[in-house]
This record gives sequence, structure tokens and C-alpha cells, in this order.
Amino acid sequence: MAGSIAINKRPYNPLRTTRRSVRVQGRRTRVWSQLRTVERGISVGSARASALLGCLLAFVLVSGPAVAHEASFRGLVLALEPQRGEVIVRHDALLGHAAAVTTFRVAPASALRSLRVGETIDATASSDSEPWTLSGIHMLGSQALTGSLASGGSTTVPSVVRNVHHVTVGESAPLSTLVDQRGRQFTLRDFRGSAVVMAFAYTRCRDPRECRLITARFHTLQAKFRSSPVHLVEVTLDPAYDRPAVLAQYGRAFGNDPQRWTLATGDPETVLDFAAQFDVTAFPDERVGLIHPERVVILDKFGDVREMIDEGAWSPNEIVAAVQHDQRLASNPLDRLNLWLSSAAVSVCGNAVAGFSGFTDLLTVVTIAAFFGFLLWRVGRGIARGTT
Repeated sequence: MAGSIAINKRPYNPLRTTRRSVRVQGRRTRVWSQLRTVERGISVGSARASALLGCLLAFVLVSGPAVAHEASFRGLVLALEPQRGEVIVRHDALLGHAAAVTTFRVAPASALRSLRVGETIDATASSDSEPWTLSGIHMLGSQALTGSLASGGSTTVPSVVRNVHHVTVGESAPLSTLVDQRGRQFTLRDFRGSAVVMAFAYTRCRDPRECRLITARFHTLQAKFRSSPVHLVEVTLDPAYDRPAVLAQYGRAFGNDPQRWTLATGDPETVLDFAAQFDVTAFPDERVGLIHPERVVILDKFGDVREMIDEGAWSPNEIVAAVQHDQRLASNPLDRLNLWLSSAAVSVCGNAVAGFSGFTDLLTVVTIAAFFGFLLWRVGRGIARGTT
């Protein structure tokens, strides 16, 4: 058998060769184990973590040079404008903008005939036109809307849809004549020389996490700004019901000081036009009362709009820091950063991540990314060692 290949190629030290094979096989087994661990980690990851990672990617894409002009979304039809070929839809964060109520032009125009107020739709929005274009509409089901929105199945535009100038950051705030909780007329000009923090709410709000929470935070702001030239204003979105006496009673429950904190009502048309100029429009809904976006507006001492905050989870300390920064005073940079992070997360991801600290969101994303990065590094290292 001198010429046998098996004999000529036999290991010089069979025991040592066997041990080496065991080590190699062991490394391969650990690699596959780590791969399976990665797969299990992906499958059991929390919904919030997945949302945040997706938002991180979306934020990068939105912030980059090639910004998306189209996006699919789900929304609720609030009103129709057949004469103009437009529809008003409530939606979550869309194309880098926070959740809002938006007017869309329907394409093709014939699709408008099949829409009904209260319909939930899937559609594609394009920001290449003004107003934005809505296409590829699919109806998913309907729900009842009450008040001026739906009367006998009418699809006409309600009176709450208003043709007003929309104020942007840097512009002067409108000087509409409003009425405070003491029955006195005023305009925002009356607060010149002081910064103004303004929000929108109404006394009959059914959700304790919305209007009443905002008012409770304003109570805290009232204490924090006690010795500062800052005036607080809350404007009702239900001016027909929230008359001065109602607002005064509501304010007393929250320790309202009318000298520093104004609760505003007035002629219903004037009040609702005023709110609409800040892109805050309320639509009646039988389940929640009024559907409306949350927005806090900060004005400087000259009456110009400095900031608009579209994130409902702000804290009083963050607003204090924002106002102090606008006044070029010493402020807490961490509170300002936290407010910016929270606002950016909600703007890109919508209300699914609202109500959490911006730092918490950032830490969650970094921790998850580091965890998976470490696992992939271990897997790659194991594979590289197994082939050597």
C-alpha cells in the first residue's frame, strides 16, 4: 500500500489534528449561535425601539440633500371643498412635518367624488405643489363626525375652514381683538415689552393628557416666570362656549393670575381666525370633542414670532430655557437640546414617540445601535478567526 494516497496523506499527529478540528468546529458553532442571537434580538425588539431606529434613518434622509417629495400615509378626512377640488385631512408626521391638519389638492379631481367626511384613507402625498397633492387614494372605512363637520352626510366645507394668512417664524403676530377672562378687550400689542408664551386649548376637552395638561404646565410656568417679563396666553378653540365667566372659573381651578396669565376668548369668528393664522384649527369629533394640533408659540418683546413648538410633551423647564435663550439670557443648554430632540423626533416619527424625553429617545437609539454593532463585530471576528 506504499502508493496509497490515504497512507501518504495521513496526519503526522492524529490526536493533535483532531483537537484542532474540534476547536475550529467549536468556533463555527459559536458563530452560528451568535447569528441566531442576532436574529432573536431583531424579532423580539420593542416596537418603540424599531420606531426610533426607523426615525433615525428617516431623519437622516429628510436632513440630507435629497429630500423626499412623496410619501404614503394614513389620514382622516375632515372636510371637502368640491368647488376647489381639495380635501382637508388630519394626519400624523408627513414629509418631515409634524402631525397636522392639511389641505390637499386631489388628483385626479374625479376621485374627490368618492370621498366622504369621516373616511379613513391611505394615500400618497406630494409636496411638489401648493397646496400639496393627494393621489392613490384608498378608502378604509368611515366614522361619524359631529358638529359643523357632518350634517346629514353633507360634504360641504365647514365654517371652521378659514382663508387666512398663515404666520411663520420671524413675522409679527396678528393683532386681533380678543377678550380675556375678566371680560376686557386686548390685543397682543398690549404685551409689548414682555415675551409671550401662547398655547391653544378649551375647557371642555375630554382628554386629561391634552388641554388640561397644557394648562397645568402653564400654572408651573406662571410660577417660574414670576419675576420675569413674560406673559402667558391661552386661547380657547371653543369660543362660543368658553365665555369670560367660564374661562375665569376654569382659570381659578389652576391658580390663574390674570395679571400674568391671560385666558382668551372673544367673537367666535375672530378667535378661530386668530388661531387658524397659527395653523391651529379645531374640528368637532364625537369621540374626543375637538380634533386640533398642539402648538406653543413664543413671541419676543416686540411681538414677533420666535418659535413654534409642535410637540405636546414639552416641559416647563424647556420652555423657560427657550424663552431665556431668545432673550439672550443665560439658559440651560440641556433643556434646549432636549426640547429640540423631542420636537425633531415627533416631527419625523409622529405621535408614536411623543411624550418621551428627547434624551431618552436619543439614548435608546444609540444603545440599540451600539448593541447590534457589537454583535455584528463579534460575528465578523468569529468568522474571520474561523477561516484562519
